[in-house]
Amino acid sequence: METNSTKRNPLSERMGETEHISSAVDRLLNLKAAPRHPKGGKVKLKELPRFNINGLRSLKNTQEAASKKPEADTPKTDADTPKPEVNTTKEVDTPKPEVCPPVEPVSTPARAVSTLLAETPVSKPRQCGITRMMSGDEWVRYADVSIDQKQLCGPLWYEGEICILFADTNVGKSLLAVQIADMIASGGSTPTLIPELRPETLAQPVIYADFELSIAQFARRYSCPAEEGSPKKLYYDFGQRFHRVELFYDITQTDAEEFATKKFADQIISDLENRIVETGAQVIIIDNITFMASGTETAADAMPLMKKLVALKKRHGMSILLLAHTPKRCMSNPITRNDLQGSKMLINFADSAFALGESCRDSSLRYIKQIKQRNTEVVYGRESVLECSIGQVCPNFVGFTSHGTGLEDNNLPKPSVEAGGRRSGEGTQYSRDEQKARAKEMLAAGTHPDTVAKELGIHRATLYRWRNEVSDNPGN
Repeated sequence: METNSTKRNPLSERMGETEHISSAVDRLLNLKAAPRHPKGGKVKLKELPRFNINGLRSLKNTQEAASKKPEADTPKTDADTPKPEVNTTKEVDTPKPEVCPPVEPVSTPARAVSTLLAETPVSKPRQCGITRMMSGDEWVRYADVSIDQKQLCGPLWYEGEICILFADTNVGKSLLAVQIADMIASGGSTPTLIPELRPETLAQPVIYADFELSIAQFARRYSCPAEEGSPKKLYYDFGQRFHRVELFYDITQTDAEEFATKKFADQIISDLENRIVETGAQVIIIDNITFMASGTETAADAMPLMKKLVALKKRHGMSILLLAHTPKRCMSNPITRNDLQGSKMLINFADSAFALGESCRDSSLRYIKQIKQRNTEVVYGRESVLECSIGQVCPNFVGFTSHGTGLEDNNLPKPSVEAGGRRSGEGTQYSRDEQKARAKEMLAAGTHPDTVAKELGIHRATLYRWRNEVSDNPGN
């Protein structure tokens, strides 16, 4: 058996001359590191020379070290000795500037997913910049991160979601949105906390884009007299993590029609993105969605807006809450996804949605109902809506106080019909069948269709369709 000292070196025999060893080693090392055929195919293993890769590297290092050693037999002369350069300038010890350590961004599950996916090794090069493809096994490996989204507003809104809160006008959705922002900014450590909607996240920056209220209206809601009879105000302390944004522009220098254009809406989105970078916030609440686009009634307007918001969410790992209105609806009917004003594309692109309804039992009572969810099952559905009252949560804060769960039907006005088709009380309206029956009676009595539509609170097109049904079926 051959020992290490007597073992034949096939590499030296293959290369021949000693002076060519270094270049040959470079060639073999490169070939070993990237075994590619000149035509683009893979080099078969039998085409590679058999050698020890560690031995080649050791041999190359030895050759380089030997070439760097000075020759001992060659005497040095004064001409060969380098003379030190004379520095005519006086050296001054300049203090080095202090370097601040980099600030690490706040780590959240939504940002962790984006970071991990960006650093995920892929088996094949991806040429497209707007899509990403991995195997099912690779996606599953990151599922434990993506499903670890924490609650921002109880089961209604999770991290990394685009959520929609919609309600009728003057019901209190802006008050609820500010209260949610305050809970998230404080991490739940606030006197305005709604226990059922407690956030699971730590205190973090929140941006509240208020396109509805003026600064005077906002201050009036969150202040109280410092003393009885005193003109001084005691304002609520939102903390440094609560950031309110409002529109600021010179109306005298800009045509009012420009505010309804798509360009102005895009400028708002761009400005909000700058605020996100400035504050480092990963939660933003927009009040309301109508300021984000030139219109939301058609799919042509709603789809580009939702795509931009989805891109904003993925680019910054954001959680977005959008406030929206409801169209004119029958108050005696349960709230559904069809009661969201605008195109259905809005709720189709949203990850979750919940609505705020007005109770018929008292003018201060409200209820919260889940409409859409992807990360959890229905908690506050029709059989168990979250009942709340609106009022002074603390002396300088107007908000909501929860009172447990209840049936939505108990909060809806019971439809009834009296003589002449008038409502039996405030908030009481007709059911659909009662509307049809009453419309048939009034049309048969010769009442004008516009008067019937106004009396019953329905659209004229609906009334004309019912009238045609009556004409086609006179016996009904």
